[in-house]
Amino acid sequence: MRFLEEELKPDLSVDIVHLMCPIHLLELNEAIKQIEPGQILELVTDYERALEDVPKWCEVFGQEFIGLREDGEIYKFYIRRKI
Repeated sequence: MRFLEEELKPDLSVDIVHLMCPIHLLELNEAIKQIEPGQILELVTDYERALEDVPKWCEVFGQEFIGLREDGEIYKFYIRRKI
């Protein structure tokens, strides 16, 4: 897991706090389509399972998992669209 010291400036931020499986992955799938290759998506959630799911989703779908920041019970995932 790559924890980031500083927040990145995303091109799009999607807040899915209080949404659980499988909604978090469906929202991620839709959000990544809204940005161009090379741009950064920030996914904000409080769902602990996302710690496993989001990096794996990136691997499976060919996107770059940059890392995440943890702020209390909130996780901010940073993903760069590759394709």
